[in-house]
Amino acid sequence: MEAQASEPCAEAEYSKARASKFSFKSKSGRRSRRSRHDMDATSPQPATEEAFRESLFDALADDEGAAYWEGVYGQPVHVYPDTRPGPDGKLERMTEEEYADYVRGKMWEKSHQHILEERATREEARRKRKEQRAHVREHVAHEEQERERMLQQVEDSLKRGAERKRAREAEAAWHNYVKRWENLKSAENTSQETDFGARKLIPWPVVSGNAKHVSPEEIERFLRSAVAWKDDPAALLKVERVRWHPDKMQQRFGQHIDADTMKSVTAVFQVIDRLWTERR
Repeated sequence: MEAQASEPCAEAEYSKARASKFSFKSKSGRRSRRSRHDMDATSPQPATEEAFRESLFDALADDEGAAYWEGVYGQPVHVYPDTRPGPDGKLERMTEEEYADYVRGKMWEKSHQHILEERATREEARRKRKEQRAHVREHVAHEEQERERMLQQVEDSLKRGAERKRAREAEAAWHNYVKRWENLKSAENTSQETDFGARKLIPWPVVSGNAKHVSPEEIERFLRSAVAWKDDPAALLKVERVRWHPDKMQQRFGQHIDADTMKSVTAVFQVIDRLWTERR
């Protein structure tokens, strides 16, 4: 709108200049006339590079030329320095072509300030959106870390709870194991207690106390989880080694112990004897 409004003024100003026979200086110092059609007064972009350079240097020559071309372009064109920092940091003078391009760019920025402001606004909005997305990603990552941490805490708590439960079961199983052996030892007539077979009567060194669960792994786990093992493993193994010696078991149960049961007894003794040897 401003450019359209300024164009008739520029036309009128230019007509006045023609009526007063105004002309700008050429490079040779002579004044010459130039047709209005060679210059676009509504934009800092000239019809030709040469025309703009001549108008620029005419404006730089004297105040009259500066005032005229300010009316044509709607802004002053002679107010920009023709020097810029060089590679070594010192100011160096531009060539005529470089200076004309530099001034034209500054004039465009001045006449299109609203475009630059809008562009800056868009860039700022884009930057804020980018920051917001980064903040959201950071928040999501933090929430995921918290979730993983909480899940890990729950898992660790469950593991500790399971370990405590196994420890209580193992302790109870050991007490039951020792009590059954004491009851078996205190029986006056062992033969009367073995009417149903020695296999069911024997307290097997596993958590369940059942012969079908006897294995080297379960036997060792049962013994290592015993309270007596924590106090003195060697003393515990010494007692168990005597208790589970095949000859001792054969002497205790006599004819009531069958061949399969004796194989299981021997297997238990071998595990205990191995642990005893390792301890020695």
